[in-house]
Amino acid sequence: MAAPNTLQPDRTSDAMLDLVRWAGGLTLADIPEAVLDGTKRRLLDLVAAALAGTQADGVPQLLRAVEDWGGRPVASVIGSAVRTSVPHAVLLNATISRALELDDVHEKALLHPTVATAPIALALAEQDPALDGGRLLTALVAAQEVMCRLGLAPEYHVAGPRHRPRGWSFTYQCGALGGALVAALLRGLDESRTLDALGNAYTALAGNQQAIKEASLAIRVQQGVTAQTAVQSADLAALGITGPHEVLEGEYGWLSYWHGGTYDRSVLVSELGDRWESAGASVKPYPVCRITHNTVGATLAAGVAPADIERIVVHVNSQESWDEVVHPLERRRRPASSMDAQFSLPFIVAIAAVRGAVTLAGLTESAIRDPEVLALAERVEPVLDPGFDRSAGRVIPMPIVVDVHRRDGTVVTRRSEHPLGHPGNPMDWAAVEAKVWDCAAWGAAPADHAVVAELVAAVRGLAADRAPGRLAGLLARAKAVPA
Repeated sequence: MAAPNTLQPDRTSDAMLDLVRWAGGLTLADIPEAVLDGTKRRLLDLVAAALAGTQADGVPQLLRAVEDWGGRPVASVIGSAVRTSVPHAVLLNATISRALELDDVHEKALLHPTVATAPIALALAEQDPALDGGRLLTALVAAQEVMCRLGLAPEYHVAGPRHRPRGWSFTYQCGALGGALVAALLRGLDESRTLDALGNAYTALAGNQQAIKEASLAIRVQQGVTAQTAVQSADLAALGITGPHEVLEGEYGWLSYWHGGTYDRSVLVSELGDRWESAGASVKPYPVCRITHNTVGATLAAGVAPADIERIVVHVNSQESWDEVVHPLERRRRPASSMDAQFSLPFIVAIAAVRGAVTLAGLTESAIRDPEVLALAERVEPVLDPGFDRSAGRVIPMPIVVDVHRRDGTVVTRRSEHPLGHPGNPMDWAAVEAKVWDCAAWGAAPADHAVVAELVAAVRGLAADRAPGRLAGLLARAKAVPA
């Protein structure tokens, strides 16, 4: 990272203005084919996550709340015959899409770009038939690029002497701003009102890590609240509710206040349209916290039969990882719920070793009480890698080393540099389509095969689609339950 920025009283404009002007001027023709392809592939990945998440704990309760609240029925809810207002639809749809930890993630920016933007874009396209697929895709690319740059700009150390516990969340804070931007672009707001939308979103930023610490359902619903905040912020701006414009570098802006003015401005605004940070986002093959994926990969690569395992030593690579998926160790070995299990590294390692895979079926309320998995989880020993205290910055994903100690006294050691789904170890279209079909079959009622096939084709052809709003309707029909 370059030398930290020091706020200067003579700066001419807030960095958000540069980002808004770039996003507002972006056209489909400006975007490299590889970036378009990656954005569509991650959108299809979100379809997979959404199809699996329709009946996740927290979703039926939230649906009942939305039905009680009412709202003009202009937007669809994933997996439901219910139609509601756009803010209520995105509240539900973002929650559904994030519920099972299957959506994409930008590991270095520490955020989930597609779930923060795509549910909003699809709801607005459904409401406004004039929106075409090219415009929708362009807005998604722009908003996700801005989100990723926002997440990468502040100085933050995942380990070492400069690491500080991160109670706030890039996922929700950058998500509110990225979501407001995609809504403003698709609503056709001018530059000033787009800045109002972002300012309104900034005044309502929320979301933190405490829900993960306590394994509460707010982990899932926070994503929906973020999307709802974003679209409402743009709607308010469209009606003339002004917001602050110096959202990033003002006296109390996000970078100057939340991050103490310690950030790299060039990460935010340099090489816009030439350097694509959003291309660094990863697709997730396993329905658990991304921090654990390198460990899963190394454990599976060791290939030791469960009966032959004495213990498994995991060299955890950062204080950030330790705090989020290891501590407190005893709880992480015996998670209290499916959601708790998704953030429990020792238990996830045990699932991988015993089952040979980490799947939704291994994380049900009954499966997490499997005595064989629990017994091995007790013998998973996380240790902080001695090199972690010399690490600095966003060294993510750090390589993981796993030592599988066999009962015969031998040790099988495996190292994973990049987890499956990372740009350095990518999941291609075929792998993402396979994930869609796996997720479509998940739950009490499998999705309609013909509708899922149509969804896959629609996402692939999004750029030329004259009516992309049908995607929201297809997601609703795929696993529809009666209203």
